[in-house]
Amino acid sequence: MTNKFVAEPDPTQELAWLRERLTPEVDVRQHVVTEIVPEGFPAYVRVFHSWWLEEVPGLRRTWREMAEASGAPFHGELSGGPLRHEMLNPPVGEQWETTGAEADADTRRGLVGILSDATASGQAVFFSYELAKSLWDEEPIVWKSSLTALEAVRAHTGEEYGGPEHWWPADRSWVVACDWDLTSTYVACSEELAELLVRSDRIEALRVAPTARIDGT
Repeated sequence: MTNKFVAEPDPTQELAWLRERLTPEVDVRQHVVTEIVPEGFPAYVRVFHSWWLEEVPGLRRTWREMAEASGAPFHGELSGGPLRHEMLNPPVGEQWETTGAEADADTRRGLVGILSDATASGQAVFFSYELAKSLWDEEPIVWKSSLTALEAVRAHTGEEYGGPEHWWPADRSWVVACDWDLTSTYVACSEELAELLVRSDRIEALRVAPTARIDGT
């Protein structure tokens, strides 16, 4: 698969279908899954971003491990609040951290691998930057490429924009999203793909309801 990519000439038009199917925000203090991924999909999955220590490269912990160590229930609406004590209790150095705005590199690789197995070969994938661009008073941009071009798109667009906020294939059979305020990625997809995601050992994921809360995650 190629890592070449091109910018869509009319990103607003390409984003229109996505915007039309997102749940409008009704309360700035409470947000739900379908505010960032479209309504109407058979299944929704939360993909957790790994926890890590800057002083110990390669050491990672899952949200389940953090929850168990904190004595907190592990579930699809788990936030960092119940994990606060464990975050401040690392085996060495500074506190445990997790990645906001986009998944960590290992989780991204795992997610791309699973999606590649479930997506028709040769199908174009779109990567959009809208909110991040607006923060810089710039127009949204939508890149079109292969799924395996994710890292090339990130590198080309620049670290200041983070990762793409949404990505989806041409047939719109799934949508991946992460917001700047979130420490998890969300996927709207089929039942079959949801099962692949939650059963995979390449990522940590749980099924969630479309109305599940995402504020604080």
